[in-house]
Amino acid sequence: MRGEFSGVKAEIIKDIFEALVNEMSDEKFLDEDLWGDLFREAIPEPSEPEAPTYTAFDDDGQIYLDGDIQARDAYDAASAIYQDLLEAYNDASNRAELAWQYIVSFFEDPATTERQTVQALEDAYEAIEDFGGGSLANAYYLIVEKFLEKFSLRYDLRRPFSLHPTLPGIFTRLIWDLKQVTSQDAALSDLMRVFEENVRDLKAEQSPRRIKQCLAAQFNLLEALLAQSPEVHAYNEAAEIHNATASRRQQRKLANTFGAMCDKAAVWPHDDVLKSAKAIYGFGSDYPGLRHGGTPRNAKREIDMRDLVSMTIILAGFTPYFSDSLKAEKIYLD
Repeated sequence: MRGEFSGVKAEIIKDIFEALVNEMSDEKFLDEDLWGDLFREAIPEPSEPEAPTYTAFDDDGQIYLDGDIQARDAYDAASAIYQDLLEAYNDASNRAELAWQYIVSFFEDPATTERQTVQALEDAYEAIEDFGGGSLANAYYLIVEKFLEKFSLRYDLRRPFSLHPTLPGIFTRLIWDLKQVTSQDAALSDLMRVFEENVRDLKAEQSPRRIKQCLAAQFNLLEALLAQSPEVHAYNEAAEIHNATASRRQQRKLANTFGAMCDKAAVWPHDDVLKSAKAIYGFGSDYPGLRHGGTPRNAKREIDMRDLVSMTIILAGFTPYFSDSLKAEKIYLD
């Protein structure tokens, strides 16, 4: 469960806006008028697609590379959709019955982002308050609050009406996005699968051995993520080019250990954050039987479920530093 509106788009109209109609028992309330007001206040105008930037042109000024042609075709298709949406939007702005249809399509459209949904629900509050006063606005507030509870969505609702991402919701989205990022690479996908399988296996046996397997799998996943960092990749590529012609004494050492890769990744806000990442990984290497034989005398006690819960959260917290594909802004609110 992602805990986002994006996962329950099909329920928004029925459970929120149709439920709101049931609160409008007074004959002076005409829902057609409300939809027109709500449309104008809360539903954004369609965004025009961004024109692509092409890589190369032939002597006649025409694109010819496959990637450029695909980008042009995708842009043309998106532009056609945009024109249809813009026409429907303009029609809906003048006709209440079309406004309702557009509102429905907006909330149910897969292309409507989580951020757009949240913004529209927030903007709808003022339109509803202007239309029906405080009592109708409060009814809308309570309906949305019930909706959040029903689907366990990742938001706190605050008065007068604003939706705020919660800490559990942010962490859930981080793990969701991590799964999406790793699914795009066969090696990363396999490491993610092994990690998840080890977490599930703990239910049968929460022994030190199983806990070590779980943490080792997560360490392996994060090390592989960091190896794909643009800075690490660029450094190693330059080092290999240099080493191909350099003498033995002038050979550059590749950044292929976790600590070396951390040093090359220019992502850290402070040296102590870098040190903490390397120190946590040092624990993984030094604790006996976790990733290596380790140093038995350095272990203060046997590893247990406290370490599983703590370490998995700590290690997951470093992943936005390890992968450029994890976008912090979208993790907070897409």
